Amino acid sequence: MKSKLIKGLSIFLGGILMFTACEDEDTSPNLGDAVGTWKLVGLDGTYDRKIINKTGVANTAEEYPLVANWKDAAAFGTALQQAGVAITPEYVVAATARKLTTFKPGDNAPGFPRDASFNKTTLAAAGIQMEVDLLDSKSATDKGTYTVKGTYPSLRLDPDKCKTYLMLPPPQINDTGDWFANYETGKFELSPVVDIDQVLPPFADGSFKVNREVDPATFYLEFLDRDSHDSKFSEVKPGKTWDTKMEEDKRVITGIDGIPTNEYGGWDPDAKTDPANEAYIMQTALAPWSGFLTFYALNVLAELKDRLADVKNPLTDLNQDEKVDATDLFMYMLANIQAGNDAKTSFGIPYSALVDLGDGTDPSKFKFKNDGGADWVLTAWTAGGKMKYQVKGLCMPVNETILFKSSWEEEEEHDHDHD
Repeated sequence: MKSKLIKGLSIFLGGILMFTACEDEDTSPNLGDAVGTWKLVGLDGTYDRKIINKTGVANTAEEYPLVANWKDAAAFGTALQQAGVAITPEYVVAATARKLTTFKPGDNAPGFPRDASFNKTTLAAAGIQMEVDLLDSKSATDKGTYTVKGTYPSLRLDPDKCKTYLMLPPPQINDTGDWFANYETGKFELSPVVDIDQVLPPFADGSFKVNREVDPATFYLEFLDRDSHDSKFSEVKPGKTWDTKMEEDKRVITGIDGIPTNEYGGWDPDAKTDPANEAYIMQTALAPWSGFLTFYALNVLAELKDRLADVKNPLTDLNQDEKVDATDLFMYMLANIQAGNDAKTSFGIPYSALVDLGDGTDPSKFKFKNDGGADWVLTAWTAGGKMKYQVKGLCMPVNETILFKSSWEEEEEHDHDHD
């Protein structure tokens, strides 16, 4: 009787233990709540590009001047040549070119840092969509694998125009590799496979958050892309150096072929408009011509340069203000007209066309003639006018980093059991 009781009790206790073991079995993913299939619903990117100068790099230089050319220069030069003026179209093109600004190594590339922000609506409008599948690992200390598919935002270079642009429709992404999440430090690691082309960069110090208290669950990932930055590349994978092959594969070239414009159609780096390739040149020093570089202003500036360079009869400080400038030139031109000479500039404009004497009775009202009220046209070129300029594309090598902040929602059909 005793043996049967002990035997029955053993079977009963064994059943309890087995039942308890089934109840306590941990079926959660080894790599925690981040395991799942996630769809991109928000993306913020800050693109930072610093200009460099480096031996052996394409387009490298000690400085990078941004030059604008008068769009009608060649046509005007041809017209002058046909009229018998001893001038060539090439001379007019070179003489009317204007350096707008100069960029130097260490400067921010023009237009950078640049922010891009997308929500669900604007992601769809731009054709950007990504789905990442974070697959579980064999143990809590092993890395999992991932795949990313879809389309992604990308800044590209048109090398013929030296123009940087957002590629639309966006290119395809089909990435794979390893991942790991540390819930104690909040750090996320991504390691793309190395034997195929990958879009996402490797990083070991991304920041992540998962929220499974909401439906659908959300996943946030922030990381710094620095694999196109020669001095920061070693941070991607400690110990690796930026070698010649990496230079060729990863070096970013930024291009600029336009500047934002103000309400008057003049280039203005502080304006909030999209860059324009064609516009007016405007400066405060051009106030006598309504602030524009006009044809008359161009002639005055060219004549000032010529008179200053005249070794036999250089322009002097006629108003005795201890500088030789356009005011002295105006006085020189006025004296020339009054002497009956009415000399011409190198572009064939007589001095009398460049000065406004009013009714000729009040010298205090004498001034440069303002031709800033209309555009210059070849068929009436002596009437002057505002000149349209075009930016010559400029390519510059840069070091680039991109800070990405991405928001994701879990795809319901791929939900994992986290009970």
